[in-house]
Amino acid sequence: MPSKVTVAQLKASIATDPDALASDMLPPGSFARYAYDSKPYPVIKMAYSPASADKAECEKWGLTSAEWVEEMAAARIAMAHDMKLDLIQEGFF
Repeated sequence: MPSKVTVAQLKASIATDPDALASDMLPPGSFARYAYDSKPYPVIKMAYSPASADKAECEKWGLTSAEWVEEMAAARIAMAHDMKLDLIQEGFF
């Protein structure tokens, strides 16, 4: 069974090491990592309710609709954090 991650777990990891890439904090083989690596930010950003869960992905990854939303939220937070780090490194902050 693939690894799972919650928003709370990811936020705790980011709080512990805010200068690290959040993508590295997503468990390998997790749906959140898959979403981070393969989906564009606008798609990830729009996943807010269990009704929006992709049924095929839920079945493939062994997720409930609520877990799908949680993993998509974790991917969104990771992506936003990493984009912020990139902007900081580029001197925009």
